[in-house]
Amino acid sequence: MKKNLFERAKEKTILFDGAMGTMLMAAGLSPGESPELWNLEKPAVVRDIHRKYYEAGSDVVHTNTFGGNAVKLLDKGLSERTEEINREAARLARSVRPADGYLAGDLGPTGKMLKPLGELTLEEMKEAFLAQARGLIQGGVDFLSIETMFSLEEALAALQVLKDMGDHLVSVSLTYTKTKNGFFTMMGESLDQCVGALEKAGADILAANCTLGSRDMLELTGHMKALTRKPLLIQPNAGKPVSRQGVTRYEQTPLEFAADMKSIVAAGADMVGGCCGTNPEFIREVRAVLSEGS
Repeated sequence: MKKNLFERAKEKTILFDGAMGTMLMAAGLSPGESPELWNLEKPAVVRDIHRKYYEAGSDVVHTNTFGGNAVKLLDKGLSERTEEINREAARLARSVRPADGYLAGDLGPTGKMLKPLGELTLEEMKEAFLAQARGLIQGGVDFLSIETMFSLEEALAALQVLKDMGDHLVSVSLTYTKTKNGFFTMMGESLDQCVGALEKAGADILAANCTLGSRDMLELTGHMKALTRKPLLIQPNAGKPVSRQGVTRYEQTPLEFAADMKSIVAAGADMVGGCCGTNPEFIREVRAVLSEGS
């Protein structure tokens, strides 16, 4: 019988996958096109991406559902297919999951602000996450991963929905920026505030992803480790984005990224992976450095 994620994390550092969007764009995803619709229309492409990450050494792979909540899908005219898209995305990834691998159901932000700053009510936001989570759970994910949240309030709304649905393991990842006064979300919430609120609300894994490269994430990891005893998941970008001739690129090499990830683990991360700009080659290099001490 496969050990649960926490049991496995006591034995080794858990390695997640890298970017899905980066891989889909390399496969031909056009600007404005729905990545989630590819789960239904181009399943072979998505399945191959999942397979490549597992083969590169990922213990955990995320479903291709980052924008799969009902609010986000509404912009594409797909909100009525929310459960179907998420269910099939989970089944698709699960079809290539190895016996000892794990599958995380990916829930990203709605892209809308809550009232009074925006147009969305708290109940509408929760309903959007509820429909998505139903599909992911029906599809057979091992746990649920809320990620790339720019707002603590939205992260807490999603977390409450998932916890109310039953005894599901939930990881929550916020996106922070580095300032001279420390690390903050886009909404101005401090790292201390976020860690405390997520712990109180029942997050099982505390995480940070996107925006920051591996060097800044190393500093962030140390601060987070001092604030909590919860398992930490850290997923940096492949360095800072660079715009050349109107094209945004991430220029950190897989070897440079892997060296920093080794330091991030030493600083207290229990689980690591990649975000924007990373691909299976990055994961393969991280697996290599993590295996050096095992």
